Amino acid sequence: MRRRKFPMFAVLVLLFAVVWLLEEVGVVAINIPWLPVILIVVAMGWIVNRYR
Repeated sequence: MRRRKFPMFAVLVLLFAVVWLLEEVGVVAINIPWLPVILIVVAMGWIVNRYR
C-alpha cells in the first residue's frame, strides 16, 4: 500500500481562507489586500501538483 503525502497545499489554503475570513468579519486587523491573490496561487499550485 502506497502512503499518501501530507496535503500541505490544502492546509495552506485553509489557513489563508481562515485568516481572510477573520479579517473580513473584523476579528483580526490584518490589512493585506493581496491575500486573495496568494490564495489563488496556492490553490493553483495544489491542483497542478495533484495531477502531475
